[in-house]
Amino acid sequence: MSTCHVHLGLPKTGSTTFQKALQLNADAVAPHVTVINRMCFGPQRQGLLRAHAHIRNTFASGIDLPVLQTHLETAEGGPLSEYAKDGPVLLTDEGLCGPHLGQFAHHKGGLPALNAALDALAAVLPAGQTVFHIVVRDHKQWVKSLYNQAVKQTGYTGSFEDFTAELPRDFDITHHINALQAAHQDKDIHIHTMESASLFPGQQILLDCGFSPAELSALTLPEKENQSWSKSMLLAMRVINSADIDNKARGALHREFAKQRDLFTDW
Repeated sequence: MSTCHVHLGLPKTGSTTFQKALQLNADAVAPHVTVINRMCFGPQRQGLLRAHAHIRNTFASGIDLPVLQTHLETAEGGPLSEYAKDGPVLLTDEGLCGPHLGQFAHHKGGLPALNAALDALAAVLPAGQTVFHIVVRDHKQWVKSLYNQAVKQTGYTGSFEDFTAELPRDFDITHHINALQAAHQDKDIHIHTMESASLFPGQQILLDCGFSPAELSALTLPEKENQSWSKSMLLAMRVINSADIDNKARGALHREFAKQRDLFTDW
């Protein structure tokens, strides 16, 4: 049996760009690895979304392994025992790491589900044949991206300083992931840095899947669709979120912003 590669985050580390690259280069990727991609429509997306929703909703009380297995089998299109039977498999969904700061209005912590997610995924995927991939980035830039997401998606109205104050004391994403890796020495966990990718985030994962540097360089790169949100736009979103207007008017303003998404990044 070949290796099952699992890319489970982190969120806001270029996961969508990586998944778009896999879609754009499907013909070039196929000889190396079978991809199960959250960006795809149909059973793959349905199964992965249900899997990461199950992790998000049950990590505190205990992830139901048979339920998680069922969702992953929906994404795979068959039993997990057949994963990687005919060659390497790459499963990519950053949501599998669980909730993160700013993703939901009620969530103020760091990455509370990641330990439980690793244990649960390792329990249902092929033993000894699964490699976990986690992409990290500079801590300050990562927190800034989480803040932007919170403003745009959860109606967060506080300042960036307010947002960072809600992080656990002395929380640093690089140190946190390194400690997590040390705590899970029974698992094969590869840590990649977003800043070290010269072509697109996650490119190191494809190297681990058997791509040569030359083959990687020949891939079609996802175009940068959006530009960064300016401070003034973020301020405008906070004003809209906190304005004394009815939900219909607020929704109309949000939709107008969405039409201008070509101005922004990190969607």
